[in-house]
Amino acid sequence: MTVEISDTTASDARRAHRRLARSLLWRDVMRWRARIFDWAREDAAAAAIWTPVFIGLGVGAYFGLKSEPAFTTGLAMLAASAAAVALAPRYRSIFIAVMLAALGFVAADLRASRVATPILEREIGIRAIEGRIYAVERSSERERFVIDVQSIARLEPEDTPRRIRVTWRGERSDVVAGDLVTLRAGLSPPPPPAAPGSFDFARQLYFQSIGAVGFAVTSPAAIAARDANSLRTRIENARSGLTRRITEAAPGQGGAIVAAVVTGKREAISENSRAALRDAGLAHLLAISGLHMGLATGLVFFAVRGALAAIEPLAIRFPIKKWAAAAALLSGFAYLLLSGGAWSPRRAFVMTAIFLLAILFDRRAFSLRNVAIAASLILLTTPEALVHPGFQMSFAAATALIAIFEWWNRVADPGRDFSLGARLKRYAVGLAVTDLVASLATAPFALFHFNRVAIFSLPANILSMPLMAFWIMPAAVIGLLLTPIGLDGPAWVVAAKGVDILLAIGGEVSSWPGAVSLTPQWPTAALIAIAGGGLWFCLARSPLRLLGLAGVPAVAIIVAVAPRPDLFVSASGGNVGIVEAIPGEFRITPYNNRRDKFAVRVWNEIIGADPSTDDKSDTGFGDCGTDGCVARVRGRTVAVIGQSSVLAEDCARADLVVALYPVRGGDWRACEAVLIDKRSVWRRGAHAVRFTEESIVVETVGAARGARPWSGLASGR
Repeated sequence: MTVEISDTTASDARRAHRRLARSLLWRDVMRWRARIFDWAREDAAAAAIWTPVFIGLGVGAYFGLKSEPAFTTGLAMLAASAAAVALAPRYRSIFIAVMLAALGFVAADLRASRVATPILEREIGIRAIEGRIYAVERSSERERFVIDVQSIARLEPEDTPRRIRVTWRGERSDVVAGDLVTLRAGLSPPPPPAAPGSFDFARQLYFQSIGAVGFAVTSPAAIAARDANSLRTRIENARSGLTRRITEAAPGQGGAIVAAVVTGKREAISENSRAALRDAGLAHLLAISGLHMGLATGLVFFAVRGALAAIEPLAIRFPIKKWAAAAALLSGFAYLLLSGGAWSPRRAFVMTAIFLLAILFDRRAFSLRNVAIAASLILLTTPEALVHPGFQMSFAAATALIAIFEWWNRVADPGRDFSLGARLKRYAVGLAVTDLVASLATAPFALFHFNRVAIFSLPANILSMPLMAFWIMPAAVIGLLLTPIGLDGPAWVVAAKGVDILLAIGGEVSSWPGAVSLTPQWPTAALIAIAGGGLWFCLARSPLRLLGLAGVPAVAIIVAVAPRPDLFVSASGGNVGIVEAIPGEFRITPYNNRRDKFAVRVWNEIIGADPSTDDKSDTGFGDCGTDGCVARVRGRTVAVIGQSSVLAEDCARADLVVALYPVRGGDWRACEAVLIDKRSVWRRGAHAVRFTEESIVVETVGAARGARPWSGLASGR
């Protein structure tokens, strides 16, 4: 029998099928919608850990401005958002985030006002200076003094910086913090960035209230009794004295690094040692961080608890664990003072203190809330920390490690084996995972700030961490405990021997082929993208955290399309560097190899070249004569001249003219080429030039910094 299906019946079947498909699809959409809302509510329940992120957004907004805002701007934002929190409960979470950002903005503005100091506008000759020593750094080659200034000859009080920093390279002095001294020195404004986008040392010094730097021509001589009543002075002298004690007991780089780990004073560490540890991925061992604070307080905690447990009546009747936690807390605070209180040890102490206080009050403490509290405190008290690589790398590592730890605690098997072999295996795996996570978390910041990252940090840290945990830090803690009775010398020697092995590991690993990866300078947008993605991935609790991984391809695209400068002009106006392409890489060819060496090093870092392999031979900077040089850069003609006699000729034949002298106004207006002269650099800072098919793009430090209190430059175009 044959069954015939009409066209109408088939059409009805197709429509029914489509309705069913739409119904199923709609059900799937609604199911996923409900699931996403559940995930969002799960993440919203832990919104408190985002507090420092919103505070940081406000701080970042302040530092991103090109001109100084009115103080009422931040206060108005803070008041308006606080009112909105109270009046609009439906959108309370949004307005709380805005309020926290406004709080960060106000904190940064207040901090900038509190540390404000006059900044020298120009270099001044040798002057007599009187002031009180604020801090001292000593190495075998030089002494560096930070001085609270009382007077500078021929400088009005309203123009006198609150503090200055001077370097003395003569016979070692015996002055210490608190001494009222006199000396003669030449001073100049704090150094501006060597190129647009490079690190701003002047901003860093501004927030230390340092308004001038220079070189002393006479040794500082004490002229009055020391200020012995200042707690800060006593702490600074204790740090200096302990540093000297360690380096005398253990001469060499081992002792210098032990002193750095104990007191935070790193001036005695040689450049070779720094480079070896940096290129092996061990530079974090030089900065007092959570590793050092955790080891130091942990050793005190377990030592005190073990000693008290050996006394049976105490162990039975009293909470010896809490006593040990209190002792460890006091030791951590003492270590913080002894280390100088930089951002990294501050973060480490706050987190350690919360952990120990939790033991005292029977609470759980090891969580991302610790990181959030520590970051919020630092950002509100010293907002300038946000733009410092030490703060960024320290909190990136801590956040990533604790996020991984919390995830592992949720998925770990509670019935896992606790035999000795299993524990050793977990220690080795944990060490490897810790270094891998910390390296991945800090690598973007290392690439952004230093244009380099250590490739073999994993094996270097696996070999070095046990040395630090079981040899160097225990010996250092014993040395500190024995210092009051004068028996600390052998402990410093033992610690230094461990550091010598660590340096050998660093030297070996850093010598491996391909140990360091160099990259051109990242745009700021790339750092924001990877930091935002990383924070979302670490702080979110639900599967929505995977959206944070979008930051990785975003960074790759931003970095790939970022243009590379073709030419640099130094902040002194006396040197020029062109970017040359050689097989497989780029390098800077300077006009003058003997001038602005630091700037040339920074230029190499910006383009992703190794600054340690600068060519010290004749530059080969184009076709050079007695009046200057002419070079071809990406199809454009660049002339660098030192005198006005050839200006007209070069303005007619070149696309870009760099005059190493101030050009008169009439000659400037008559020049047909793009012209950069010494006066341009004085007004706008160092220049970076890019050549495109259509135009010549000139970027300046002045335009990048804007007219801020620390810039000393008007905003350039």
